[in-house]
Amino acid sequence: VVAGILIGVLENLAAGFLDPFIPGGGTRDVFPFLVLLLVLWFKPHGLFGTEEIERV
Repeated sequence: VVAGILIGVLENLAAGFLDPFIPGGGTRDVFPFLVLLLVLWFKPHGLFGTEEIERV
């Protein structure tokens, strides 16, 4: 739920701030995918997930 709200807010902010500077616009369509890729890159266990520690 938190991720959906975050993506929606960031999508609208990107469209409002970046569309005037990028020719052709289209940031509203691309930005959610960039956000998902960045989240998966930096937080692969989720926004609130914890990394499992395996003791040997």
